[in-house]
Amino acid sequence: MVALAGVVRTLALAFWIGGMAALDFIDAPTRFALLDRNQAVRVGQALFERFNRVELALALVALAAALVAQSARWTIWVLVLMLVVVVAQATYLTPAITRLAHGLDFVHRSHDPRYAAIRPLHTAYTVLEIVLFVGGIAVLAAWARPGRR
Repeated sequence: MVALAGVVRTLALAFWIGGMAALDFIDAPTRFALLDRNQAVRVGQALFERFNRVELALALVALAAALVAQSARWTIWVLVLMLVVVVAQATYLTPAITRLAHGLDFVHRSHDPRYAAIRPLHTAYTVLEIVLFVGGIAVLAAWARPGRR
């Protein structure tokens, strides 16, 4: 059971971090290259709303499996921190950004104050994405070392 849990925790975290990398490094640049800015923003909002739910599920699976696998304590705490970050993104940042952006024209920008209100939220989201990515890579690297839990 412990060995299976070790495989499940690693797969869940790898899918999570891999999904983030695919969205951040492949999807977003491609979307903004092929679509006009308004379309790219709308598609991105839909993707992030859905992917936040996937992240929550993968975070819970990874954390539960890591506990069963008796993973190193620090990796458990990093996963807990990552779960808290995803909860903040999914319940506050993504909905707030989407709500503020509704109806805005990102091609022909006006002086609407919502543009300025989105900026710090988007920056916070981006910083938290980096935290998730670094934390996930660190945990995966630790789990990949032979003889480590």
